[in-house]
Amino acid sequence: MPLGLNVRLAIDLCMTALLPFAMAYRVTGDAPHEWIGVSVFVLLVVHNAFNRRWYRTPFKATRNFRRMMNVAINLLLLTAMATLLITGVLLSRTVFAFMGFNGGMAIRQTHTLAAYWGLILISLHLGMRWEMIMAATQKITPCARKRPIWTIIIRIVAALIVIYGVYASFDRNMGAKLFLGYSFDFWPPDRPVVLLFTGNLAIMGVYVCAIHYALKLLAYRRATNQAGGRL
Repeated sequence: MPLGLNVRLAIDLCMTALLPFAMAYRVTGDAPHEWIGVSVFVLLVVHNAFNRRWYRTPFKATRNFRRMMNVAINLLLLTAMATLLITGVLLSRTVFAFMGFNGGMAIRQTHTLAAYWGLILISLHLGMRWEMIMAATQKITPCARKRPIWTIIIRIVAALIVIYGVYASFDRNMGAKLFLGYSFDFWPPDRPVVLLFTGNLAIMGVYVCAIHYALKLLAYRRATNQAGGRL
């Protein structure tokens, strides 16, 4: 596998691994939360540098539904990330404290809103590319190469992740978080912290699986319609 692709996968893996920690402000506290956030943004900048060619033709005329969806998700994700960066700087008490900003409740609400929408949009972004990620993984890991038993195992694991992710979404009241229902996140001190991180990952898994299998169904229906038209 080309070195460049290895590096890209490593960057994406690191960003994905850091996200649950970035979303755990009530557990990590101010300083770790801010430094984790800065790390995510640095990786995001590198990720965009590797994929800078995409910006040359994002609005190229096309009737391809998948491409239009990809453009929409990417632009919304960029908006969410830019909002997170700006509000994060305004709220900073450690990394950017020297700037002297003192963000109020409206800034905190906007930061929380952008964080949770960003989590979903990143998941959709990953789901759009899941086949490519799995293909690259199969080249790296011999045991992940396509065999019936591994396909079954992966689908069972995906189903379990989705079930837990749906439960975690209701448990954490994601609906309210996505529509300015909460300005602060809360995690009961008597619950294991690991459930917070695994819950965030499982919520991401819901959206990764949803868009991945929706696109597969769309491709199947298109192929079926084309085959029927040739009969």
